[in-house]
Amino acid sequence: MSAWGLTQLTTGSLAGVFHSHSYYDINVFDDTSRYVLVHRMGFAERTPLPDDAVEIGCIDVDQSGSWMRLGESRAWSWQQGPLAQWLSSPRRAVWNDRDGDRFVARVCDLETHRTTTLPRPVYAVDPQGQFALSLNMARLDTVRPGYGYCAGGGALLDQRRPREDGVWRMDLHSGEHRLILSLARATRLLFQRLGWRERVRHLRGNYVYWFNHAKVSPDGKRFTVKLRFRERSLRTGWNDQMGVSLTCGTDGENLRLLAHGTSHVIWLNNQRLYFWQRDGVYLYEDREPVGARLGQLAPELITQNVHIRHLPGQQNLFVLDTPYQEEIDLLLYDSRNGSCERMAGFENHRPSRGQYRCDLHPCPSPDARKVVVSSLHDGGRQVYVLRR
Repeated sequence: MSAWGLTQLTTGSLAGVFHSHSYYDINVFDDTSRYVLVHRMGFAERTPLPDDAVEIGCIDVDQSGSWMRLGESRAWSWQQGPLAQWLSSPRRAVWNDRDGDRFVARVCDLETHRTTTLPRPVYAVDPQGQFALSLNMARLDTVRPGYGYCAGGGALLDQRRPREDGVWRMDLHSGEHRLILSLARATRLLFQRLGWRERVRHLRGNYVYWFNHAKVSPDGKRFTVKLRFRERSLRTGWNDQMGVSLTCGTDGENLRLLAHGTSHVIWLNNQRLYFWQRDGVYLYEDREPVGARLGQLAPELITQNVHIRHLPGQQNLFVLDTPYQEEIDLLLYDSRNGSCERMAGFENHRPSRGQYRCDLHPCPSPDARKVVVSSLHDGGRQVYVLRR
């Protein structure tokens, strides 16, 4: 029997009301480990349109059915929602929204109930809550449906690797922002690190390049981001091998190649990261000029791609799901002794693949005593919490 108790926090599937948290690698728990940011939807299994709004709310994990409405968003996707996440004290929440064909961010102060607007969408927030990294969500939606936001301007798809687009750093108080890593600069580094045959294929090919999955290091000094590519026509398929992970200073300096063909990258500490790569989850060190592989995590347990997080303050304990199946398990792995505990199982995950799937996306709380997931277990997308 698992030491983790399971509670369903949201309901409404039979009435066509669904809930989810945004993504597995952002702060959906507040600093007290009690409140979770959630969005509420009124339909399932179709692409969101520009006028399809979701309601943004805060729920109390100690009180099932609680709901505090914070606002709404018309900039969201099935896989990442509106990227609603907490900022540091005073207690504030940020999420993405639409202003015409532009994407912006809303910041809500839960004490004053005042909401302000920032000029760019947020992707990753630094742990101190001073700045955010912003990506082109219109471009992302076109080349990787299910992750960006539909019907936005400025996708720049007439350019394969634009100089004026990439990763932006935005001050979370003033909204001031600047481009710190362009797609043109990132692809130049990629070409330098490729073998000559692969380099010629890129230079002569017709690839379009984009950024996804930015994450800031715990000390806020560096970030990692995926540089991905696919045929410009978008007719051919795409896979995780068509991309690399980069690391860079949050000031835009000291750009490095971390590894090829990565998925679900997470910072373990300020120098090391772990991620799925081809046949397992590997630990890498962020080194100049190319990341160094240090070892593999749970090679007998993890044999397919997973969403994996270490528990805060416990770098030996990892929580992970077994996605892309109709029945998904949530597991706790201890790297010290190789033990594995099945925390819970979730059924009814149909479809199991594609942009409308519902991955668990496990998010541990800051006190490491709770994990929130989204699941189709009761027939619709709802939010659950496990606690010990």
